[in-house]
Amino acid sequence: MKTMQKRSFRHISYLYRPYDFPSSFPVLVFLGDYWQVEPGEPQFLHFHNGIEIGHCLEGDTVLYREEEEPLSFSSGDYSLVFPQQLHIMASRERPSRWEFIYIEPKLLVEGECSPAAELWPLFYMRQIIPARISSDGFPSLYALLRNIFQELHMKSPLYQDIVHGLLYALFARFNRMTVQEEKQALLPPQNGYACIRASLSYIYDHYMEPLSVRELAERCHISESHFRRLFHTTVGISPLDYIQHYRIRQACHLIHLNQKPINVIAQEVGYTSLSSFNRQFQQYLGQSPSSWKKDHLSDPYLNEVRSYDDPDTQYVFQV
Repeated sequence: MKTMQKRSFRHISYLYRPYDFPSSFPVLVFLGDYWQVEPGEPQFLHFHNGIEIGHCLEGDTVLYREEEEPLSFSSGDYSLVFPQQLHIMASRERPSRWEFIYIEPKLLVEGECSPAAELWPLFYMRQIIPARISSDGFPSLYALLRNIFQELHMKSPLYQDIVHGLLYALFARFNRMTVQEEKQALLPPQNGYACIRASLSYIYDHYMEPLSVRELAERCHISESHFRRLFHTTVGISPLDYIQHYRIRQACHLIHLNQKPINVIAQEVGYTSLSSFNRQFQQYLGQSPSSWKKDHLSDPYLNEVRSYDDPDTQYVFQV
């Protein structure tokens, strides 16, 4: 398959597409042939608060992601987009058909003692878990995803329990990939993840607190200079940039909820200075927080299907 070059998306909009996940079964399901991907140049990128798994039913599609090479998909392939990862799809010539499921990984494994329970931070990483899963490239992952979608289509007795188990198996497979790479000490990016994993978990749990690179390096038991190199090699950006990006996307979620003023949100995501928050937000999203809030809350796409609890759109969900 021909490799496409990375694209710059600095001059287009970044949108937030959140979903409300029921705690009992944090999986939202959009099946069938309703979901059509149109051809054309990307006009915006968007991100979600959960994992997006897509199944290409027909056609050829390109997945564009922030700071990543575009990926091509054809009929039968599965796509995996991580929480908070900026992305957009576009078909090549004719519209392509897809079905999707969305998963909240932290809710799915919360309170569990299993290999999967420690995995959810991995879904904010992009170096180990494949974004395109085909039958020939990753046959074991492909089989699990095929079974998950089949169970959701058939809705046989206890299918939610079975899907829950299959998702655990999928997560454990991903975890096995990281463990094998740690033991075998393969390429530096994969091996680097083993070293910085503790820092990522700490960032997700303490992003609202003051964080320093030295502190993160100490938690990984390596020197600060070595940590900086490994982090940049593995994640693609510096530790401080990663923290800022994560905080800004958490702020987007709080702005979306529209329950608190921006100065309070800035403090809750780790900024002691409102001017610093405004500057970082502007740098990352190309708009001030107040301007982004105005545009976001007036966005007609906010009325899209997002929750089982919406009586006007419950019929779309297949669970």
